[in-house]
Amino acid sequence: MPVIRVEVPTGTPVETQKTIRSEVKAAVLKTLAPKETKYDYVAVREVVAEIGDGVPLVEIDLRPGREPARKRALADAIAEVLDDTMGVKPADIYVVFRENPGENHYCGGTPLPPWVPADA
Repeated sequence: MPVIRVEVPTGTPVETQKTIRSEVKAAVLKTLAPKETKYDYVAVREVVAEIGDGVPLVEIDLRPGREPARKRALADAIAEVLDDTMGVKPADIYVVFRENPGENHYCGGTPLPPWVPADA
């Protein structure tokens, strides 16, 4: 798990959006959750805004427990994806992590358990 939403300006080509989505999913596996794939959700959506005016906005909802270094690595990896695909510099990207306990995340009508490292 996490659930990640990336907002890009209206008119961003669909192929660019698909590339962002797949590369962000790969970044999650490299940085935040190396062994977890079942609950990794990434969506890219268009919004009426301009680069640097709060966009790209990256919202990441996840259960508590990841070390700050892992979260920073994911934010850096997403910034690299957005630079490579859209030419957006890291200073123009806003990333927010929201951590909520597993009981606030449901999949198939069942709350998720607390997060624990995959190697624990």
